[in-house]
Amino acid sequence: MATTNSSRALGIAWGRVVAIAAVQSSLTLMWITYRAYLGDMLGSWGFSETFTTNLLTFEFVLALFMEPIFGLLSDQQQRTLGGRAPLIVLGVILSSVTFVALPIIATLQLSLNLLLPLAAIAWALAMTTFRTPVYVLLLKSAPMSELPLAISILTMTGGLMGLISGNIKEIILSWGAMPAFLVGSITLLAASTFLKFLMPPLQPPADDQPQKNPALPWDGVIRTALIAIALAWGTKIFMGNFSDVFAGGIFGAETNLMPLLNLLLALAAVPIAWLWRQWRDYPLLAIALSGLSIMLIFLLASPGLAWLYVLVAILWIFAFATVRNGTLPYIFMTVPGRWAGFGIGVYFGVSGLANDLFPRIFASENMAVLQGVIGVCALAIAAGLALMPFLPRSSKDLSNEV
Repeated sequence: MATTNSSRALGIAWGRVVAIAAVQSSLTLMWITYRAYLGDMLGSWGFSETFTTNLLTFEFVLALFMEPIFGLLSDQQQRTLGGRAPLIVLGVILSSVTFVALPIIATLQLSLNLLLPLAAIAWALAMTTFRTPVYVLLLKSAPMSELPLAISILTMTGGLMGLISGNIKEIILSWGAMPAFLVGSITLLAASTFLKFLMPPLQPPADDQPQKNPALPWDGVIRTALIAIALAWGTKIFMGNFSDVFAGGIFGAETNLMPLLNLLLALAAVPIAWLWRQWRDYPLLAIALSGLSIMLIFLLASPGLAWLYVLVAILWIFAFATVRNGTLPYIFMTVPGRWAGFGIGVYFGVSGLANDLFPRIFASENMAVLQGVIGVCALAIAAGLALMPFLPRSSKDLSNEV
């Protein structure tokens, strides 16, 4: 009874949050499977590794435009139909069907050489139709003030999936393409069905209810795109330097502490979100990003003191968990609720392309110093952007506007 009362007091629909986390995990599984087999499937059709890499980049470019578009369509559905379920259901079905079709097409010997790449692009396009609407459902799962706590469930499951992704890849490679892709589709369908039963019912607006069409907040959209790039590059550079230390740096070539630290990060996501609740009126995301920027300067300086690195590891867990828990709430604050789908779509699209382009832009080993400077600046810029909603300008609780 105490648990029920506590859940009601928090206003978090935990079942729906868990279902969203399940969909997120199924998407991760599908992407692991896709990347594990795509090169071999295209290779069997005579395509090179360079073609495969360029195809993946093209899919990210496609997502840069399509994620916001489908987010915008889901916002429109929310206003006209009272929910986002139709687009989610359509996207899940299309993604599942095209995903299973990929290994089938790969086994065929057809004269149309571009059929397999086109099928891969079709699947990537189908995936963009529903990912953004699913994440926007978080606004229907918790009040704005409790979103970091709700999102910590996604942070935890995402961290655990990332930790075992190597093992998952080995398992699915041992199955063969067709069983692996079939399992991926079934997992997505099962997770989405679970979510469908827990989604809020459609609530079409009354005919006599005046329709409000607020202007698209382009300043918020620009800030969202900027923080997506800053976070993508800043955290990537930070983790590169962090891994150099804890995967065999100062602690010895045979000592890799990264799996342990990533496990602690995943498990600490929920407790840290709960701990931070009493300070939620403070700009915790900005503080965490500022801390990461300072820690990166420390890592670049390489003082060689083991006990200081241990302190950095502890602070990293708190800061990184806060960033992961707080990024989506920041987007929801920056782009108002009626445009939440568009805002999240912009963030996912820009972030995905920025991550994909990073190794191409910073491929040279001679750019190590420049990388460090860019990383510190990117994290500092992200901290400044995260601080902006707390400047003298009140923001509403958007949970009842989507």
